[in-house]
Parts: sequence; structure tokens; C-alpha cells
Amino acid sequence: MISSKCHYALRATLELAKRQGSGPATIVEIARARDIPARFLESILRQLKQANYTDSIRGKKGGYVLAKPAHKITVGEIIRLVNGPLFDSDTTFDHPRHDVFRDIWSRAEKALSSVYDSVNFHQLVEQEEEAARHFVVDYEI
Repeated sequence: MISSKCHYALRATLELAKRQGSGPATIVEIARARDIPARFLESILRQLKQANYTDSIRGKKGGYVLAKPAHKITVGEIIRLVNGPLFDSDTTFDHPRHDVFRDIWSRAEKALSSVYDSVNFHQLVEQEEEAARHFVVDYEI
């Protein structure tokens, strides 16, 4: 299960990917752009910085930027950072009767990894931009 904190971290990373090359973004800017409560965002950005996904720039024109190119950061990496393992299966059974489940848990984890690790934030920015180009507001009555 993806936690709310993880959703916020994914959205914050997407916003920074979208702004990559345009200078730092403040917590307020990121929070507004992605509808993230600012009080949660600060700790999320700190966690992303500690894991070397973001950098912070001090000063009047400071804020946060991605520390890596967006195409080198996958959704799976951010999920694992914030939520831990993709699949929490409690697979440390000692009883042989449970061995049949180990294969299922392993396959499930591989499937999740395959999906989440195949998508990077550059791809998501492109998908979002493409969707925005096709969304045209029609105010005609």
C-alpha cells in the first residue's frame, strides 16, 4: 500500500522534475503546484535530500532542485525510500507448510518492482505535458 506521505513525495519529485533546469522551487511553490500540505512537504524534502535525490539552495532565491537528472530517478526508488520494501510479505516463516506462499510473495514483489522501476520522472513529466496539450477548456455555451 502506498501511504499518503509517499504520494506526497512522488508528487513533490514530479514537480521538481518538471522544473528541472529552471532553478530552485520553494516549499510553498511545490506545495501549491501539487496540492501537498506544506508542513508535510518540508520533512519529505528533507528525507529526499538525505537520500541524495534533492539539493537545497539557501538564500533569497533558494529552494529545492533535483540532485539527479529526472530520467535517473524511478518511481520505485522514491516508494522504497518513503515506504520501505515494495511488498511486505512477512516471508520469514520457519514452518515448511508456508513454503508455497514464498513463491507467491516473491513473484508479487518482482511484478511490483517491474512496474515501479520501469517508470522514471522524466517520462512522467512528458506524460503530464502530453495530457495537458490534449486538455482544452471550452467555455462556449
